[in-house]
Amino acid sequence: MIDISRENAFKKVLKLHCKYLDREGDLSIQGVNVCKDEIPVVHPSITQIPFFEGKSAPKEERYQPSDKLSELAKNQQEELKQIQFHELLKKDDGSSFISVIGYPGSGKSVLSKRLARSYTWPHHICWHRKFMDMNYRDKLTIEELIFKKAFPGLDDDTSAQAFNWLVENNDKATLIFDGFDQAEFELKGNSPKEDYQTPMHVRDIMASLCSKHFLPNCRLIFTSRPHSMIFVPKSLRPSSTLLLGDLAPADMKKLFVAYTGTKSDEIWTKLNNNAPHLVPLCHNPLMLQMIISSQFHPSKRIGDATTLTRVFATMVENLRRSENLRYQEDFNELVLKLSQVAYNATKKGTVVITTKQLRKYGLDPSTVQDIVIQLFAHDGATNSRVFDGDCRLYFCHQTFQEFFAAFYIVYQMLVKDFKALLKNLFKDNWSVVRRFLFGLLLDLGPLPDSDAGNLETKKEIFVETLHQQLAKISSKYVKNRDDEAVRDQQTLDRYACVGEGKDSSIATKAAEHFPTTLQLPQPMNSNLVPGFCFVMKHVTKQLDLLNLSFCFLDANSFHEIASVIKEMKPGQVRYY
Repeated sequence: MIDISRENAFKKVLKLHCKYLDREGDLSIQGVNVCKDEIPVVHPSITQIPFFEGKSAPKEERYQPSDKLSELAKNQQEELKQIQFHELLKKDDGSSFISVIGYPGSGKSVLSKRLARSYTWPHHICWHRKFMDMNYRDKLTIEELIFKKAFPGLDDDTSAQAFNWLVENNDKATLIFDGFDQAEFELKGNSPKEDYQTPMHVRDIMASLCSKHFLPNCRLIFTSRPHSMIFVPKSLRPSSTLLLGDLAPADMKKLFVAYTGTKSDEIWTKLNNNAPHLVPLCHNPLMLQMIISSQFHPSKRIGDATTLTRVFATMVENLRRSENLRYQEDFNELVLKLSQVAYNATKKGTVVITTKQLRKYGLDPSTVQDIVIQLFAHDGATNSRVFDGDCRLYFCHQTFQEFFAAFYIVYQMLVKDFKALLKNLFKDNWSVVRRFLFGLLLDLGPLPDSDAGNLETKKEIFVETLHQQLAKISSKYVKNRDDEAVRDQQTLDRYACVGEGKDSSIATKAAEHFPTTLQLPQPMNSNLVPGFCFVMKHVTKQLDLLNLSFCFLDANSFHEIASVIKEMKPGQVRYY
């Protein structure tokens, strides 16, 4: 017999959730002024990958990307299955816990919200939450995390009845938690065997969901950057991992034309002539908008936006003209203040900042609303009010926070502090900051009022450390070939830094450590292509194997790599 009161309570809460999703629109970049309804709905490639099947991990409790080329070749059809968006809506594929991983700007958050909007009552329902919104301070019940504290004004009885309906019908539910890399905890060990009424820390609630102790028949989806999923314990691992890749060429062109309108041919020609190595990056949804905006509104101070660092620097410069930016003092001072806020948040491993932290540097959310966004909900589970009058905020995209963090390190940090930071700077969670650092230090250089000597010292230290890193990775290739996939990814990440600097002498030295056998990742993210090609242009030694078999390169990326190979000596590289 159906309990009507519980079902009606759930429908009431579902309406609140739909309003929440409506407010959570797709990211729109300043300078790309297009009516939302005119933008075509396209999705990045979705590939099922063996991310958690490493055979030589130092500890069983740690994931390693699969690194057995022969096994990949043998099981390529099974392990590298292409998934269509509508297939994610099916709940009968045996995947009860899915991780959707992707690199910055690949569209993880957008995909998660589109998924949540696509499920329909009564056949299937979906709940969407962001890790950045959660309350990591207090103990909560799972009901409070999902319902009661998520919506201001929801009465206790409605929340309890709605949750009871969810428990009884959890086979019809999908819970999506977006941004695991932004969570302020790591999943560790087995989940505690508590009941639904026991208040717990968010970490323990998530562990209970992952282990299927809570809501055993619901589907669970985490989105994350790859590095955060590596450390999930074996007992809590996802049953399936999907990698968001690049936009298909046709889909990228659809978006490009929608964003550029009648100027599409002009902007496309300009981009191909001035910065052809940025074209592959256009297959990343965020970078596409950023690149188009930088081409529409170039900055005289920054010059041509020919690298990712210059693209972001141009975006920041263009904020000077923003009608929504109400900061009354010097704009350069504003950037320096925001960069310190961003660095402090990045160092703490969070993407959430508070108005108190902004005001510490003389800033207010209303003065910088093109850069930071206030969280919608404001109680309990989402805890956007830390205390009365102190709201929680975040940068419009995590990549902006990482750019500003790099800006602080380059232009404000003392050399002694920079040296101390280096031991952490080459960890995976600093990879985007690291790339911007190289671009700022080697390409953009000093600001008018900055200490040029300080920058030169940092540059020398950073470049030397990078070469030491490449030499260390290269020596591991020779001594032990078991973990090639991990080292290949590390190598390409370092090359991305070198590509931002555009310094041929540094690329030449980096090329000395170019591995003679290199398996490009599967699939290979377009963000890695420009730096990889820049270094490979300076390789003079014989390369035994460059394996392109499983990296699913788009046409522009393949053309970029093929052009470099074509310029090398005949027989210098063997590839397939």
